[in-house]
Amino acid sequence: MTDKVTAVPGGSIAPAPGRRRTTNGGSRYAMRVAFAASTAALALVATSATADAAGLSAAATATAAANAPQRIGTAPQIPAGAVRATAPSGSTTVQLSVGLNPRQPAALKAYAAAVSTKGNSEYHHYLAKGQFGAVFGPTQDTVNRVVAALRARGLKTGTVTPDGLTIPVTTDLATAAKAFGTSFAGYKLANGAQAFANTEAPELPESVAGTVSGVIGLDSLSARSTDLVPATPNRAGSATTGGTPHAAATPDAGGGPQICSAAATALTKYGTDGAGWTSASRLASTYNLPHTATSGAGVTIGVLELENYSPSDFAAYQACYGTHVTVSTVATKPAPTAAPNYGSDIGTESLLDLEDLASLAPGASIIDYETANTRTGTGLPTDLQAMVTADDAQVLSISWGNCEYAVGGSSLVAEDYYAQEAAAQGQSIFAAAGDYGGTDCAPLGSKFTYEYAASVNDPASQPFVTAVGGTSLPSHWVWNDGAGGGAGGGGVSNAWNLSPSFDYQTGFAGSGYTSQCSAPSGGVCRQLPDVSALADEQEGYPIYAGGAWHVWGGTSASTPTWAALTAIADAQPGCSASGPLGFLNFALYQAAKTGYSSNYRDVTTGNNVYNKVGYSAKAGYDLASGLGEPDAANLIPVLCADDPAAATGPGTYHPVTPTRILDTRPSKQLVPSGGMTSVQIEGDPAISQLDIPSSGVTSVVMNVTVTSTTGAGNLTAWGYGTTRPKTSNVNWTGKGQTVANLVTVPVSGDGGVDFYITSSAAVIGDIQGYYTKDTTGSTYTTMSPTRILDSRGTSGTNPPIVNNTINLNVVTPGGVPADATAVVVNLTATGTTGAGNFAAYPTGTAFPGVSNVDWYQSNSTVAGLAIVPLGTNGQISVKVAGSTQVIADVFGYFTLGTGGASFTGVTPTRLLDTRSSSPVAAGHMVTLQITGNPKITIPSGIKAVVLNITVTGTTGSGFLSAGADDGSGQPPTSNLNWVGAKATVPNQVIVPVAADGKVDLYVNSTTQVIADVFGYYL
Repeated sequence: MTDKVTAVPGGSIAPAPGRRRTTNGGSRYAMRVAFAASTAALALVATSATADAAGLSAAATATAAANAPQRIGTAPQIPAGAVRATAPSGSTTVQLSVGLNPRQPAALKAYAAAVSTKGNSEYHHYLAKGQFGAVFGPTQDTVNRVVAALRARGLKTGTVTPDGLTIPVTTDLATAAKAFGTSFAGYKLANGAQAFANTEAPELPESVAGTVSGVIGLDSLSARSTDLVPATPNRAGSATTGGTPHAAATPDAGGGPQICSAAATALTKYGTDGAGWTSASRLASTYNLPHTATSGAGVTIGVLELENYSPSDFAAYQACYGTHVTVSTVATKPAPTAAPNYGSDIGTESLLDLEDLASLAPGASIIDYETANTRTGTGLPTDLQAMVTADDAQVLSISWGNCEYAVGGSSLVAEDYYAQEAAAQGQSIFAAAGDYGGTDCAPLGSKFTYEYAASVNDPASQPFVTAVGGTSLPSHWVWNDGAGGGAGGGGVSNAWNLSPSFDYQTGFAGSGYTSQCSAPSGGVCRQLPDVSALADEQEGYPIYAGGAWHVWGGTSASTPTWAALTAIADAQPGCSASGPLGFLNFALYQAAKTGYSSNYRDVTTGNNVYNKVGYSAKAGYDLASGLGEPDAANLIPVLCADDPAAATGPGTYHPVTPTRILDTRPSKQLVPSGGMTSVQIEGDPAISQLDIPSSGVTSVVMNVTVTSTTGAGNLTAWGYGTTRPKTSNVNWTGKGQTVANLVTVPVSGDGGVDFYITSSAAVIGDIQGYYTKDTTGSTYTTMSPTRILDSRGTSGTNPPIVNNTINLNVVTPGGVPADATAVVVNLTATGTTGAGNFAAYPTGTAFPGVSNVDWYQSNSTVAGLAIVPLGTNGQISVKVAGSTQVIADVFGYFTLGTGGASFTGVTPTRLLDTRSSSPVAAGHMVTLQITGNPKITIPSGIKAVVLNITVTGTTGSGFLSAGADDGSGQPPTSNLNWVGAKATVPNQVIVPVAADGKVDLYVNSTTQVIADVFGYYL
């Protein structure tokens, strides 16, 4: 196949998915393609259910049947050496996959690239789990029409995949021949295997042919193979080292799992650790990979396997290393049936993948996706799609493949769409570049036409997959063990171009690229590999299989090594706060541009010539080793570094008249579950009367309210152009609730704020103030928490305040000074009657028409933090709408100038979540380390920290108090209040920090506690 694969656009075209616009007159800024479904896209029915035959009108069926047929793609290429044989029986059962194009192929590709590119405003704005079908999947109308056309031709369709991209079909060859307008021929392949193939490209009615990407499973010419090679016991050395004895490397000192002595003894027939085989700890040390008993904790790795594996062998391996990695198995149809058998090489690849991952990333969990290695070609694409649509694993590892020529265009296109889907969801895919150097078709047999032609491995060559090549240790040469062993795969794709707008390999052309690339003008051919790691079987990976220890290599081994590295990176504090790394190629090549020598070990010696086809290593990128091997200690922080930088200060505070700048209710459409809304802060004319500058805003303070909730959920706020953090700002527990909270949000990128919600609701945003890096605003001073109002009175029997306004004196001797510009006050409503709200604002000014604290039912106790400018005579006013008691506690104040502490915003990061251990017991405190916390960099000496604290899983009514860890015990005031069991309540707090860099969180009722940091004062 010499033509480049291109997706065929078709189907109903819906508006590109994008952020919901603000509804306060509409946003003045163009909204970009985003992970949230647009209103138009969400109106479409998801395609993750079986199309109902009864719902397909007879007219639609008749129309589909009457349409002129149109061929889709081309007939499969018959390998040289194959001879015609008896035609297959028409009763032969086949499992087919009818692929559908995404709703907007170009928009999907652009989005997948955007969320993977640092500096792009969509960077890491991934699709939520299960959202792909609604946003990018074909419309239900498209699915219905294709299903109708297939059924009209006598085919039995199955359940459409959740992403809407595949309609499974079970049929026999006779029915398939009639349905797709082709015949089937039999063949005897060069290796003696019997096969069949369709003689013509499949056809479908013209009305639906343009929506179909291809049909997989119409031939059985080629099966996928593993990319692993066994070591030879007592061999002097690999070809690349010329038999030179290996110098022993030093095992890592990171406290990671060490291979047991019994295994080392059993492996002496291959050599010793570092001189014949390489233990996990030594490999980690070689690549400066963090290696502890918990490396990769919290991350799930998915492995694609076309076979079963032996759990008992895997358990024995873990017992040796002392690891306890959990492996769950997901079988996709058709499931593998052959039992694991090391002698027959069934299950060896799986054990190599699982055992490599378990010893390098013992804190991770693994999902083993298994399917049968059918010669019809549905196995690998079906298993890949299952991994992606499940979206349960952040990192995916594939050690199986075949040369592009043998795969076929339908499978190539389908895999491309699945890889784009994975990128859009934030999944990283690694695939073996192959073990046959520059001619990956070599395993197909000596008479195959392309055995001596340049060819690369699929799915490694997919543009949205990271291809992993092979090297030798300790020489750090390109792995090449000759015809008796193997060589790291690499070369130029014959199937894929990288367009100028999607080209992460610009400036990295390897030697030999020009003679192999046939891209049209302006295009760039996809090159392999991207990166490399140990693959030499003579220095390879010890595995336990068939009840004994062996050593194996190949790019099957280097691939899970890179998957483990990525899982470990995903688990690092700098990464975990902002979501998984996702598709890595943009970041990997950028890391080479900005720090090649520190981020990689450049492999400059050796070649991957195999059967006279291959490429030599050179300085920089090459087609033998790609970018080279990782220096993980430097590379991981580079990959994890957010863009723009996390810190947004220091700076000063500028209070404004509380003003509503976001309200989605007038649109009469709730922000959908898994959707988002946005608001512009800098330079938006709609709020220009507030004198907010058009640039220079570092953080914004808003009171955010959700209302008209449809079920339990939470809201996350963050700045444009940064990664959505794994934190929350507002939480609610059911339908029909109104919940508010103060949020402090970093503002970066193009000067706006995004809000993501997990359950449909209306969102309201009232701006209270903002921070800038200059010194023209106010700085903050902490003070001992002081209660300035409790309307219940000393006896607790005063009547509630009903639809009234009260004025509070804030300026007091020894407390808030007269020159204060604003006060930080925690406001609590309790003893409520019905629904209502109240708002705090400067005395002597007009009521701003916004609220600070909201409640939706009687007998509520709800707290909310507010930063309120001071009005006449140093007073603030509280206007009550409804009936409630009011409590007000002052925690600090702002004054003009630099006499107080300046504010620095940070990437929102979760510092505490007791749900992973045990709740905080009634009458106890949990101490939270702020400075020196490995999860985020905050300097020592800070005066106060901005936290969003959430209690959840409450066991009864109670309160939480936050204060400095200074030995004074329980603070005299409260920050959060809740009523009853099973409550979830958030509130922002500004807490003084003790000299030891800690704060204490006291609860009087047993509950789980979550704390997210948003900034600090220094």
